[in-house]
Amino acid sequence: MADENKLLKLYSKSGEGIIDSGYFPDAAELIQVTGGSVAVSVGTEVEEASAGDFIFVPSSLVFRVQTVGGPASVRAFAFSRELVEENMDNFDGEINYMFYVQSFSRIVTFKKDHQIYETLAYCMNEAYEEYISKDVCYRLPTRAYLYLLSSKILRYYAGQRSELDRMIYHNVIRLRPVIEYIAENYAEKIYIETLSDMISVSPDYFTKMFKDSIGKTPIDYINGVRVNHSLRLLSMTDTPINEIAERIGFSNPNYFHKIFKQYMNTSPLTYRKSAVNGR
Repeated sequence: MADENKLLKLYSKSGEGIIDSGYFPDAAELIQVTGGSVAVSVGTEVEEASAGDFIFVPSSLVFRVQTVGGPASVRAFAFSRELVEENMDNFDGEINYMFYVQSFSRIVTFKKDHQIYETLAYCMNEAYEEYISKDVCYRLPTRAYLYLLSSKILRYYAGQRSELDRMIYHNVIRLRPVIEYIAENYAEKIYIETLSDMISVSPDYFTKMFKDSIGKTPIDYINGVRVNHSLRLLSMTDTPINEIAERIGFSNPNYFHKIFKQYMNTSPLTYRKSAVNGR
């Protein structure tokens, strides 16, 4: 990818209802609520946020920002993961990978009482002003603020060095081939024995290690990956729901409906209708 084509964009949106939504296969986004209250859906997870709060959206997840109780406004810093990763050494890359895996499984928020909040707010304010001004060389300081806020987030996560944190870090890195295998083969049958063999442990030990490190059982994680892919197909294509079920690894459409409702608290059809109305 040519350097000038790497995503680096800031924007703001306001209104009532679904005021922002999207999907970036290779980019992340840091959203700040600037007014009112919203419910932010990131993949299968939902978090309520109010003015000032930050929400991190990792790449490859459908996100949606819906107002709660009246009009609201947000601004966002969207950027290619490659922009950040190209300046990392191996250890930095591992920390970034760990953060990405954990943010994929649960929403990461930064509220006003968070210890790195002030830095994030400063970087967002300055980057937004630079980007909107389009002054000479505005991309240079915009990128500098991106690096600063990214390093602050990753240093915060790397700095949590209790014995439990060190174990989780070690296990997440050890599970990397498993996570990548699931990402590439989610539409096929995936067996716990296959995954445990990849890191040379027993199925029982693997299941416990995965749950302790990722926060979900392997089956829950795999189904979550499948449902996340269905969200993209439901909101961005007209593919029939039964075909979507088959594409993402559910041979039985009724089972897909059951799992989807378990994760999203609504049916695939209702979700599709709301996504279309929110475009």
